[in-house]
Amino acid sequence: MNIEIEANDLKDRQKTLHEVINNLIEKLPEESATRKQLANHLELFDDAVSYLSNSDQRLAFIGNVGTGKTTAICHLLGLLHGDEPILSTGSGRTTLCEVEIAAGSQLRVEVTPHTEAELKSYLSDFAQYLHASDIAEADNSESFKLSAEVERALRNMLNLRISRTKNPEGKRITTDSAKNFAADYQSIESLTDVLMERIDFPSRHQTLFTNDTELDQNQWLHSTFKAINSCTYPSVGLPKHIRILVPVRLFEHINYALSVIDTKGVDQTVNRADLDGCLTDNRTVSVLCCRFNEAPDKTMTGLLKLAKDAGLSQRVAKETVLLILDRESEAEKVIDIDEPVGDKIEGREIRAEQVVNDLKHTLQFDNLDVQFFDVKSDDPKQLRKLLAEKVSVLRGQYAQDIFDIEKAISDIETELVSQSARAAKNQVKNTLEAWIKKAQGCSPSLKEYFLPLVNDIKNKGTYAASVRASVNRRGEWHNLDYYQLLAAGSREQVVDQIGTLKDEFIVLIDNMLSQNELQPAYALLKQLKQTTEKRLGDIYQKAFAKGRAVYENNLSSDNQFWNDLFKQWGKGPGYKARVSGNSETWFHTRKYPEFESSVTRQVAEEWGLYVNEVRDMLGYA
Repeated sequence: MNIEIEANDLKDRQKTLHEVINNLIEKLPEESATRKQLANHLELFDDAVSYLSNSDQRLAFIGNVGTGKTTAICHLLGLLHGDEPILSTGSGRTTLCEVEIAAGSQLRVEVTPHTEAELKSYLSDFAQYLHASDIAEADNSESFKLSAEVERALRNMLNLRISRTKNPEGKRITTDSAKNFAADYQSIESLTDVLMERIDFPSRHQTLFTNDTELDQNQWLHSTFKAINSCTYPSVGLPKHIRILVPVRLFEHINYALSVIDTKGVDQTVNRADLDGCLTDNRTVSVLCCRFNEAPDKTMTGLLKLAKDAGLSQRVAKETVLLILDRESEAEKVIDIDEPVGDKIEGREIRAEQVVNDLKHTLQFDNLDVQFFDVKSDDPKQLRKLLAEKVSVLRGQYAQDIFDIEKAISDIETELVSQSARAAKNQVKNTLEAWIKKAQGCSPSLKEYFLPLVNDIKNKGTYAASVRASVNRRGEWHNLDYYQLLAAGSREQVVDQIGTLKDEFIVLIDNMLSQNELQPAYALLKQLKQTTEKRLGDIYQKAFAKGRAVYENNLSSDNQFWNDLFKQWGKGPGYKARVSGNSETWFHTRKYPEFESSVTRQVAEEWGLYVNEVRDMLGYA
């Protein structure tokens, strides 16, 4: 489905529909079910117009550190310097932050740097790592370590690198200038302050780069990106986001703006705010990447589970692509019965079937879109076309909504005097009566949704370094974000409690849509389905936002709590367990039911409004 409507046409059709609906509403009594349907149609129509009026769409590539997604993106978009990917600067752990690539009028790189406070937090982490006495106190299993890409960036900014030489006997000698520098400072605080002074933050103000040299554009972009990403430019801060505008058409045969996002590689948890944002954003198609022999890997499965827990099951097939990055001969070596298939296409088909069956069994997902890409041998044009078509279909659904609603309004004008339409709608009403009663009896209630956070802190897959980094930032760290986990925990409970009812409702609607005798009520049935997807999606995201908000101010501003957690480092084994235990105690002493009751009230109220809206549209008294 690839339907596009011109912007001027959108406005004209919106104006016309408003006039028609308003005229119809004026003729109907206040309590009329048709009047409720018309008001709902108007809202859904305006939503579709708003979506299509914005031409910005995104492809977000997500995958493990070292999976090869950056290399795949470069080959996909033709960002190559010779045979080398322009944005790749090594193997694994090279991308410092999220990178966005979009078409522009001229080649330029825009950098959004970390704030001074954020940079100081990173330097505090680095000081922690360098502080010899602190490291000695921590046991080996929980020793503090920065991510390789961040450590490399900070060392370059500070000009405190590691040098390696050999003595006359040929033995390798490693000299860490940063550790030597740190030896003169007795505390983490004093070391952090002097590192901050050495980095000279006020001079690092450049955020825009253009090619004012005689270098070839690709060569300039390669060297400029490498310098920004590794922080060897003295005028640039620590990047939080890099946006690259290239003066070429990235995707053919589309009339909207499609940018590509290279997300920061996953190295611990998929429950990150940036990844959650990609999955829940209806303008983003998420491209979940993994290696051929590992598919579906833990990250891919975790991301799909995160989407399911967010109530996105109905959207996953439409807004997600599973991209398996294979290498030479991997597909040919796939075993079929008892020997390798020896054929690339057949091997890929078998692997795709295995991946789909695995995810269907573990997560009950069906109709997943699996694609393959070998950067060495595959023509990127085909994958470019497939990905662009995925986005076009997404936009096409909103265009189709406009056509469907226009037809529905026309049908309503006819149905007002149609006996068959009234009969069909009465049958729909009778079929849904039992569900309505069940929905009215449902009372969503949240309880202890902080427990996933508490468990994640002590989880064996969570690094002590991430816990320490989160504590340093009062709970806000991408690999262990107190507030993201609270928000996700709240949303997941709501999805668990009302998601089953939603699924039952959709099944009932789909069954009625397959009955020919109910054709006069098809527009109403589609409207009920679309309204349900919208309202429940809103409820889930409101639970997510409220679940975070009720705790955030109290938690982040509790100086004593964070100071106590800060002191847990260096007390020997069990650091994560101590932080987890102290965090759980905080929720109990702050009387968590009082916080969670406000989330429950909002969810219950929103759910009640939705059920009443369905009742009104069906004409219940």
